[in-house]
Amino acid sequence: MNKKGSLNLSIQMIVIVVIAFVVLGLGLGFVRSQFGDIQKTTTAVQEQISQQILEELRTGNKPLSFPASKLVLETGEESVQAIGVKNTKDQELKFKVEFSVKTNDGFKPLTEAGETPFTAVSGEEFTSTVLWDTEEQSLKPGKTNVIPITITAPNKIGNYLYKVALIDLGEGNEEFASKTFFIKTS
Repeated sequence: MNKKGSLNLSIQMIVIVVIAFVVLGLGLGFVRSQFGDIQKTTTAVQEQISQQILEELRTGNKPLSFPASKLVLETGEESVQAIGVKNTKDQELKFKVEFSVKTNDGFKPLTEAGETPFTAVSGEEFTSTVLWDTEEQSLKPGKTNVIPITITAPNKIGNYLYKVALIDLGEGNEEFASKTFFIKTS
């Protein structure tokens, strides 16, 4: 009788282990499908933003479009955005995109090398990073382009003023258009 009891215990343990593996497999499958759906949604939203920027450039006569005037991010959080550029001139536009941040000494340019240290208007030290295509670009008259950018929020809590500018390389490196936006960190 003792042998029969230990055999029942063994069979029950095997059934429990099999059920645990089945539940674990189903759970992993569910989580994987949810992450796939999130990625598809993110891609669709980014495509929608690009289309919205292009539509804004087509209907307006603005040379520069940035989708937000304020980004609310956690310190150090990354945000993928896009800027739209339209050549409103009668000839080909050769330009570069530049980003700068407001400091206690005025707007200071961000470098393409990565994290750049700054002193805020409040006197506090912070670092900021924006990744974008820093190469010379050109647009035919009336044409538009969407340029993706990745912004890493400053590493300190606060409200920071940024500026994106188009530099016309054919006109002595003068600013052709610019737009400011805030990044609020918490």
